[in-house]
Amino acid sequence: MIKKYKTGLVIGRFQPFHNGHKYLIQKALENVEKIIIGIGSANANDENNPYSFEQRKKMLEEFISQEEIGDRVVKIFPSNDIADDDKWAKQTTQASGKIDIIISNNDSGVNVFFEKLGYEILRIPYYKREIYEGWRIRKLMREGEAWEDRVPDYLVSQIKSFEV
Repeated sequence: MIKKYKTGLVIGRFQPFHNGHKYLIQKALENVEKIIIGIGSANANDENNPYSFEQRKKMLEEFISQEEIGDRVVKIFPSNDIADDDKWAKQTTQASGKIDIIISNNDSGVNVFFEKLGYEILRIPYYKREIYEGWRIRKLMREGEAWEDRVPDYLVSQIKSFEV
């Protein structure tokens, strides 16, 4: 099957990487030959962003390895938060390199900033969002509740090993 687009940009915070992210990337790869992954809020470290850029990159690298999609991931790069959304979108697309499309969720507020730059957006609906949201998973972790079934099995021990 010939993909409509050569290279797509997927951006996420991956705090932590969960099954919703896995779904998003799998759906992206049904539509593009290759992806570039931007790790958003790479410079943030707070309650909503407890995992460092390096920790999140390690989660993604393990996912890529386990899913055997390394030949389809061009690169993973940090996308730092900056106060001006238009400048952030421009900075992010420049750092990504050549892309044909942005892959995002349907209601992502950042879509408008990429559209202003002339990028087409491939909108992929959320997958079981009421279960697979980073804040929900982090809340379960803080409360000592079960969260492990919300992330790929092969990431559980890695995520537990991170100091946050």
